[in-house]
Amino acid sequence: MADTKIKVLVVDDEKIIRDFFARLLSLQGLEVVEAEDGYKASELAKAGKFDLYFIDVRMPGLDGLETFRKVRQVHPEALVVMMTGYALDNILEQAQKEGASGSIRKPFAIGEIKGIVEKASRERNKGASNILVIDDDQAVLNFFGNFLKAKDQKYSLINNAQGALELIQREKFDLVFLDLVLKKDDGLELYKKIKEAMPQAELVIITGYHDKAREIEGRPDISGFLYKPFEIEGIIKYIEKIKNDRS
Repeated sequence: MADTKIKVLVVDDEKIIRDFFARLLSLQGLEVVEAEDGYKASELAKAGKFDLYFIDVRMPGLDGLETFRKVRQVHPEALVVMMTGYALDNILEQAQKEGASGSIRKPFAIGEIKGIVEKASRERNKGASNILVIDDDQAVLNFFGNFLKAKDQKYSLINNAQGALELIQREKFDLVFLDLVLKKDDGLELYKKIKEAMPQAELVIITGYHDKAREIEGRPDISGFLYKPFEIEGIIKYIEKIKNDRS
């Protein structure tokens, strides 16, 4: 199952500030990474993507504006909030002109920080679908897992019918990719049970058996077919359809 925890990078040369954010955000279930200066923040941004950045405006070495610019070079869509203890701050003003998402002033208001986190959560989930992939071929599951993770989608990978049925009792999915021929299970029967449990879910059949697929072609509750070996463009088409339907 994909990790859906919001990931935050806090950049401040004061340890007391970093500790404050780490405690507060961890209690909200967020993953918090700390950087004591802009150079470290730049390295971390290059190594991985964060959902939200809190960057102090005034830091020795690389100031907040330059740090913001380096983050944006790597992640142009980054949600960045600048932090300052100064009533008037020309660095803060310039960062906002260049696209910083907002600012907070020290001493911080906890409610304000929580509001920013909620906004980041909405932005993160706005384009993401919850996707279930059912296939008994581990190579296929690995392929989907790597691809969906790179696309920031929430997903689960299951290799058997029983596991799939148990999962859909606990969680709803927007899109299901189902292998029609499973080694130990009847994919056609599983398809019927999935549609009974989640009639609104888009269901795409993935298969290498064209003859068997023809038996169910044209059914209105099947969104489409992906024939093995399938192309990435085919997967993207169905993800984009879900996104457009939700917008």
